[in-house]
Amino acid sequence: MNTEMITKLTEAIVTVVVVLITAYVIPWLKGKIGEDKYNQILIFAETCVRSAEKIYTPEEWAQKKRYAVEMVQKKAEELGITITSEEINAIIEGAVQAVKG
Repeated sequence: MNTEMITKLTEAIVTVVVVLITAYVIPWLKGKIGEDKYNQILIFAETCVRSAEKIYTPEEWAQKKRYAVEMVQKKAEELGITITSEEINAIIEGAVQAVKG
């Protein structure tokens, strides 16, 4: 497999995951934790994603994600929200898409 094909396949997979997150996980999370708390977490996650983009280089994508996940987890705890790592990942993915516009 050549690099271009792998890149296109990866982009397609990411697109499908984002669509699934948007269609199913986000509405479910809003119902679970409440829309107000969800919006607080999402706004905070977007801020964390922007910060990670400034702190880390594109090659340091794993560190960027870890930073955002850790910060969102701390904020959720401060707000008294119990969410799983999968839910945090969904929030981060939503924030990344929102930041990319």
